[in-house]
Amino acid sequence: MAWPDYHFLDLSTAEKQVRRQTLDKYALYAQLSALVPVAVVLLCRLWKRALSSRGSKGHYAAVPSSPVLKDRRNSNAGTWSSRSRTAQWWLGEDVVAAGMVLGQRDQWLVGILWAAWLLFLCVLETGEDYLHLTKRLGIVAISQWPLQYLLALKSLNPVAYLLRSSHEQVNRWHRVLARITTMLLCLHAALYLNFFVQTDRLDRLVDPVVLSGVMGFGGLMLLVSTALRPVRRYSYRLFFIIHLVAGIIVPFQLMIHAAPARMFLLEALGVFFLDLASRKLDTVTGHATVESISGTNLVKISAKIPHSKVNRFRASPGSHIYLSIPAAARKSMSAASISHLLFEFLFNPFTVASVDEESGDLTLVARHCGGPMTAALGRLAGAARPSNINSTNENKIPLSIEGPYGAASRLAKLCTNFDRILLVAGGVGATFTLPLYRAIVHENPSARVEMAWAIRGAGDATWAVTGKEAQALLKDGNIHLYITGDMADPEGTELLRQRAAVSRTDADGEVEMTAMHRDARRGRYTSQHNRRRPDLQTMVDDLFKYGQEERVAVLVCGPNEMARELRAHLGVWVNKGRSVWYHKEGFGF
Repeated sequence: MAWPDYHFLDLSTAEKQVRRQTLDKYALYAQLSALVPVAVVLLCRLWKRALSSRGSKGHYAAVPSSPVLKDRRNSNAGTWSSRSRTAQWWLGEDVVAAGMVLGQRDQWLVGILWAAWLLFLCVLETGEDYLHLTKRLGIVAISQWPLQYLLALKSLNPVAYLLRSSHEQVNRWHRVLARITTMLLCLHAALYLNFFVQTDRLDRLVDPVVLSGVMGFGGLMLLVSTALRPVRRYSYRLFFIIHLVAGIIVPFQLMIHAAPARMFLLEALGVFFLDLASRKLDTVTGHATVESISGTNLVKISAKIPHSKVNRFRASPGSHIYLSIPAAARKSMSAASISHLLFEFLFNPFTVASVDEESGDLTLVARHCGGPMTAALGRLAGAARPSNINSTNENKIPLSIEGPYGAASRLAKLCTNFDRILLVAGGVGATFTLPLYRAIVHENPSARVEMAWAIRGAGDATWAVTGKEAQALLKDGNIHLYITGDMADPEGTELLRQRAAVSRTDADGEVEMTAMHRDARRGRYTSQHNRRRPDLQTMVDDLFKYGQEERVAVLVCGPNEMARELRAHLGVWVNKGRSVWYHKEGFGF
């Protein structure tokens, strides 16, 4: 079939009406077809669960060394399962160009296929009508916006709920769909501009309907350009504010520009404002103490929340919240200042390091990296010296807390299905892995689970050796602490030793001063404290040396370089047919 030869056609009123109906029909097809991938993934998961449930009836739980599992691995089903795992792992690999990560392979594959499908819908039944093709590109792109907005929601995200995922995982598909719809709208704008040039109608650009479209397209380009990684790294606040403001204003501009697309635009705004209202209702203001951890650039926040919410956090170890600083905590800023206004748009994610069920306190730990939120928390910590803080709320700082979020509610129970579990943390990434480690051990005390925690200096671990569980943490031989920074860190080492001593005093009534005693032969500070970088390859290889049939789970929260190296070592074993489940916790992209 030859590519259609498009022309500028002069249609009658009846022909324009038929074109309008065809445009609406294919826009509806495009919107409904967007639900197909979600339904397919959901059906595949239900089918897999049904097979697993049926297969488990009447069969005993074979140990990893059982001949039954070996026979199962060598069967056709076992071979297919191994190849399927290898393919899934390959699809999850990063696409790197010029040293920059451009998403994962599955995003590129699905994105290309979905773009091809939408382009196909844009061409069908357009005949030789140039304007029909031009209008089809626009309305098909807008038909995807309700799902595009839906994939970005944090609170009321039905896709994340159906797939039992977190909004961070679902958001990666929001970005894929956003690129596709932006490409279609760029083609729509380019073809319309060509039409105006070819027909000598550039004066139409000042018509209200056309001008609203031009302004909307400009707002969309501003949104897309500020979402680029270099801009986000330069100023995440700029990206967030423009993303939020443009995401609200642009749909209203396009409603003026294209009346037939209003239904899709209202749907998109409807789910956005519904989610926003849900998040506001779920936000609580807790009175918090903020303190800087001596010898580090860490800030520790302890906030009291209602007991009704404590249970939700207790059931979701490793979950995260979105923290904002309300106006009551910004009294030093002028209400008319730009800084005061900008803080209305700051909602930073922080992982919950611990939950005290009795007092209702949440503990958060943040690293001051120069951002506006952590800088403000640092100032608040300086203003609220420990000597000036007592138990009364008047001397505490009000902070707004929204959450919990994340897939943590299912991770602890999910990990009990594996034979060996490794948790790897870098720096404050332990706020995710440490609560999860405790939950896994609590759910299954016999679980073969280990945790490796790499920190720059000893002082970075002091927040973890306070409280009721510090004694168990210090004595746990399955938690390995690696100090990767300056070998001479007397302040941090002494602080960690003092915190450990205080915790032991609280637990036993007796002070032990050997928490950081060094074994010169091993270079260790006990069996679990190391002054060296963690050997990730050795850790990974150790996981797989016990049995071919053992299922392994690895969870990591830390710098991207650490996660990338860890995943590369795991990939070697996946390609050998081993069963590996991998989860990387992070907020950036």
